[in-house]
Amino acid sequence: MFDFILSLSTWVGCLVLITFTIVMGFVVYISSYKLISKYKREDMKDSTSNLFRVVGMLVSLMLALAFSEVIIEMRTIRNAIQRETVALSDIFAVLKLYDPAATRDIRAIVVDYAQATIDDDWPALADDRLSQRVGDLKTQLAKGVLNLNPATPNQELLVSHILADIDALSDHRIIRLDAALAEPPVYVHVIIFGFLVTMACFGVYRPQAPLIVLVTIYTIFVGLVLYLVLALSDPFQGSFAVPSAPFEHLVETLQSKIS
Repeated sequence: MFDFILSLSTWVGCLVLITFTIVMGFVVYISSYKLISKYKREDMKDSTSNLFRVVGMLVSLMLALAFSEVIIEMRTIRNAIQRETVALSDIFAVLKLYDPAATRDIRAIVVDYAQATIDDDWPALADDRLSQRVGDLKTQLAKGVLNLNPATPNQELLVSHILADIDALSDHRIIRLDAALAEPPVYVHVIIFGFLVTMACFGVYRPQAPLIVLVTIYTIFVGLVLYLVLALSDPFQGSFAVPSAPFEHLVETLQSKIS
């Protein structure tokens, strides 16, 4: 179900999930009301109200926890992307410092790598994978650096620095892939169950216009937060996807320096 919702456009997916919470919420509410109406509702109000407060508070806490978790994950991914672009910029600058003429072709590979990350890696991450082309360019980059012949201790130090940055590129790509493969928080299902229990607790109250309005607002709110949690848990797909803007800026900068 979650994969289907995320495959839809943002507004459609949000509308589908909100509709789901409204329909399921009212089905549970009406069913609970009909069941409780067979008994003395007044005798059940105190115990049900206590249960309602406890479950409602737990659902709110889990929603807040799930939302904060995906926000932290998004920040982690953005930081990894920034470090990846810094590593690429550092490789380019150190190669130029090593020998501008001898490393011109290698620096062109650095630019191609950054561009391929935009053109190939980002679309591939939407399908939970990494681009083969970017991996091939990283191999070419590493081979090009290893084929350099340092003539001085300073050049040897520069080569080791470049190789360390190339290794860091692999680490940052794996972070992006892990984020793309990540599933929504496991307790989302518990949140849905708690939401339905909360709706069942409304069954002690007779359906009246003010209550119907409040219940509708509550179900819409829960559906909206759930959709945001699901959408943000897939950071390379949909309208909330992490942008490739840092790489785009990097490509423009490097191209102006290599020409």
